[in-house]
Amino acid sequence: MADDLMYDEDTAFTLADDATTISALVRRTPDERLRAVRIGDWTAKEVIGHVADTAEVFAERVRRCVSEDRPTLPTFDQDAAHAERHNNDADPMVLAKRLQAAHASIVAILQRPGARDRIGVHVERGLVTAGWIGAYQARHSHDHVTELQPHFLPR
Repeated sequence: MADDLMYDEDTAFTLADDATTISALVRRTPDERLRAVRIGDWTAKEVIGHVADTAEVFAERVRRCVSEDRPTLPTFDQDAAHAERHNNDADPMVLAKRLQAAHASIVAILQRPGARDRIGVHVERGLVTAGWIGAYQARHSHDHVTELQPHFLPR
């Protein structure tokens, strides 16, 4: 397997909590501020869109691992997705709802008996379990949410 990421109850809570945090952040932050704050090369809004994009990709990967026998999982080109999506122009609540739906899907699918151990074949990483994919998205999402939070502290 690719590395030792494990999906467990804490991972499920991380997925749910991060989606809730992004939802709260976009509800209390004006769109112009989300576009003005820069985190690296992207605006905060683009980071939120990126997390939503990847959540949907990883939710689909989890779904495929559980419903298909050893599906081939392609690489995810985040730069192409970023250029294609134009997340900086998207409604921030739509981005938050996409993230929430994708994370909820990952959690729901991985609660099924045996789902976490279902295998997919990633073209670069090799064999990965559906649980590993869920844990990877949880870590990825949490890293970005942790980046965003200091810029948007509640008043």
